[in-house]
Amino acid sequence: MQAKTAQADKKAAAEKKAAAEKKALAAKKAAAEKKAAAEKKALADKKAAADKKAAAEKKALADKKAAAEKKALADKKASEQKKAQVREKANSRAQIDSQQKRDSRTELLTVSVSLNTGKIVSIASIGILASAILVSAMVFIAG
Repeated sequence: MQAKTAQADKKAAAEKKAAAEKKALAAKKAAAEKKAAAEKKALADKKAAADKKAAAEKKALADKKAAAEKKALADKKASEQKKAQVREKANSRAQIDSQQKRDSRTELLTVSVSLNTGKIVSIASIGILASAILVSAMVFIAG
């Protein structure tokens, strides 16, 4: 009987040892899977961070480009406006000079015409009055 119990004890110890080894192997496998999952997650996080950084750089570049275009457009608009003001100023000077000349000519002509018209009207009225007196005198004498 002792041999059977010793054999049963050995068998139980071997089973216990096999179970412990199996348990240790399972724990080791679980730890390896956990480590692999952690590495995979770290890699995914690293990739996401890199993508996020690339997107931020792309957005910053686009914003910088848009700001440069906006500034260039504003500079171009200001330049065109300045050129237009210079042209307008030059045109307005020439226009003012020519308008002043025209006005001065018109004033002289107006003064001249009004004086001539006054003389003509006065001479014509004297002539009509004289002819009326002469006609009435002829009618009086002939009648």
